[in-house]
Amino acid sequence: MSWFGLDSTWSFADSYLLWLVLFVPLTIFMRLLWRPPAKNFAQFAFVPNLPRSHRQHSRGLPLLLQCLAFVLLVSAMARPQQQQRLPIEEEGIDLLLCIDLSSSMSATDLDDTSAALEITRLDFARNAAAQFIENRPSDRIGLVSFARDAQLICPPTLDHRSLLALLQDLELVPEGREDDATGIGTALARAAVHLRDIPSSSKVVVLLTDGEETVATDPSSSAIKPLEAAALCREWKVRVHAIAAGPNAEQTRSTLQGVATTTGGGAFAAEDAAALDQVYTAIDQLERTRFQRLPWRQVDRFMPFLLAGLFLWLAAAWMNRRFWKVQS
Repeated sequence: MSWFGLDSTWSFADSYLLWLVLFVPLTIFMRLLWRPPAKNFAQFAFVPNLPRSHRQHSRGLPLLLQCLAFVLLVSAMARPQQQQRLPIEEEGIDLLLCIDLSSSMSATDLDDTSAALEITRLDFARNAAAQFIENRPSDRIGLVSFARDAQLICPPTLDHRSLLALLQDLELVPEGREDDATGIGTALARAAVHLRDIPSSSKVVVLLTDGEETVATDPSSSAIKPLEAAALCREWKVRVHAIAAGPNAEQTRSTLQGVATTTGGGAFAAEDAAALDQVYTAIDQLERTRFQRLPWRQVDRFMPFLLAGLFLWLAAAWMNRRFWKVQS
């Protein structure tokens, strides 16, 4: 059921009181069984098969209204409540996935069969990220890809179907090309800029890379360093979880630890495909623990039942007195 565009469900706080509704058929039965005898107005028989008046046809209407009124009043006593789902804008978090597309992500070393099947690090990262997205249907999730430069592929959105399609379309930078590098600081800064002005109580970046920063380490480069980008994230209340993938994941994780610690996030190492899935699961659970706003609220709805029940009861009493009461 939906009121004012909000998903909702109904329940009764004191549902045991609904058993009182069983008195309705019992009341009807008693009224029919103990109906007083008709008064004698004449000693001779009336003409049979006379047409019945509207008043005679509707003589059971007051009883029907009283029964409906009783049901409504009992329902009001049982305290009907509407459990309303809060608007999506108030429920989830805003999250950006940052995925490394440098040529080293083409390695096929995260699984015993990946080399034979030509399953790359990017393929495993893509699959783990897709499962992460599917597990968080109420969050606005976006996508940033990076090598030397960073590119916003998709802003945070609830349209996860389109996001998953864009995720599958990611392509690696060819080895040896000028932009084949790893700009972690640039990616974090770009993600933080996109999250900065979003009015959300929780903003998260999940960054995945298989290497260390290679862009900002060049003395001639003006690129932002990872720790400088982490300081921006902290200032703009963006939390960063960093994932290092590949055989050298532990070494890479140690260089990402400072970024994660600065922002209040975590740094993880995934040396194989199974560990990568576990890391995304751990981040999923960590963010669920941090974000504990209840997406539902209880709203009492007894008043409409109470008012309708009183109205029907008074209407039945008025009808009885006005149309069906026998004058002595």
